[in-house]
Amino acid sequence: MEILSRPSGTAFRAANIAVPRVAAPPGARPHTGHHLTCQAVTTTVDFYGLEAAWTKLAAACRRPSAFGTWDFAVEWWRHFVLGQVGRATGRFQVIVVRDEDESVVGIVPLYEERTKGAAGVGLRLQPFGRSYSFEAMTDEPIALFHRGCERAALDAVRGYLIEHARAGTWDMAVIRGGQQGDHGRPAPLRLKRHTAEAVRAVEAPMLVRLPQRWELFRKRLSKSMRDNLSYYPKRLDREVGAWAIRAARTAPEVALATEALIALHHERSRSRLGKPHCNHIPTATHAAFMRGWFSRLARRGAITLMVFETGAGIRAAQAFLEHPGGADVYYSGHGEDVYRFSALTLITAAWLRLSIERGVASVRFPPDSAPWSSRWGAAPGAPVDETSIYAMSGRTVLRAIARRCYLSLHGD
Repeated sequence: MEILSRPSGTAFRAANIAVPRVAAPPGARPHTGHHLTCQAVTTTVDFYGLEAAWTKLAAACRRPSAFGTWDFAVEWWRHFVLGQVGRATGRFQVIVVRDEDESVVGIVPLYEERTKGAAGVGLRLQPFGRSYSFEAMTDEPIALFHRGCERAALDAVRGYLIEHARAGTWDMAVIRGGQQGDHGRPAPLRLKRHTAEAVRAVEAPMLVRLPQRWELFRKRLSKSMRDNLSYYPKRLDREVGAWAIRAARTAPEVALATEALIALHHERSRSRLGKPHCNHIPTATHAAFMRGWFSRLARRGAITLMVFETGAGIRAAQAFLEHPGGADVYYSGHGEDVYRFSALTLITAAWLRLSIERGVASVRFPPDSAPWSSRWGAAPGAPVDETSIYAMSGRTVLRAIARRCYLSLHGD
């Protein structure tokens, strides 16, 4: 485990750390074909067969994300879809878009979720990573489109869903994809054949561009942030004594740090100090998903768990997820005993310094993190379109009536 700071006051000196540099995104040429076809994968065997194509496409997306990778998707599918968590029925369809050369230019994984938790009142097709009935572990539902082919592939998926809405098996399908403003402001409601479409803008992740040297990045921070990065290590030296920030990267290290993160995340969500925090790991299934996903990432060298240690053991931890050219900031946790030392701020600073030294070009914070990510210079990305396609058939009308009756009797 790499030691990034010691109780000497030089908190973020990461000398002599041998870590691989992050590779730049592959320079694959965008697909330009106009004739696109869609196929729905609905079986376990065929789903596993998508790994190679999925991995290649995820690397060719315009905005790579740890949440669009095969590692995230397969563990999310195993635990939440097949596990029928919340209102998931266990059924799924992954829409694969190919061009005239049979190259995969789009993947949109969808699963079935009961509208109100009861049979007969309707079904939704939700993208992996989105749910009305359980904590989805991400703010970025999956929709993969090859750069240069985003609009055409998205339209192909929309056309496929519209065509299959006639079957009447689902009431609404949701697709996340398309950049707000790329093609003008979308219409709020569109009627087409036996469907209606509504498009809304959703927040994109907060983005920080990293310079080539830590000193340049530190200089960009506000004076109060620079002062904090000097003040808290000195306060720790005075009041705590021995402390260190470490980076867990190998599979065994990540496994141990994951358990600490889960426990500290729960502790933070129960704490009454500072701003209340949501528990994003509420069940044993969510914890198992995180263990499985992090284990996969560790085997690929695509995750760093930063841990803050004192004489009492690991008292704060945060996960950082890596992809070609960039990284995503993920969940954290801390004990109440280190809250007054801004342990998570020190962890983030240590990780950002390590990332700069490794050649990471950009860092993404969660979409709703402006109050704290902006202190690192994060700016909101352009909003992303989310399209909801409503089936309008006799069956769906009857189910809508059934939903109204169900709600009047039981509520949501």
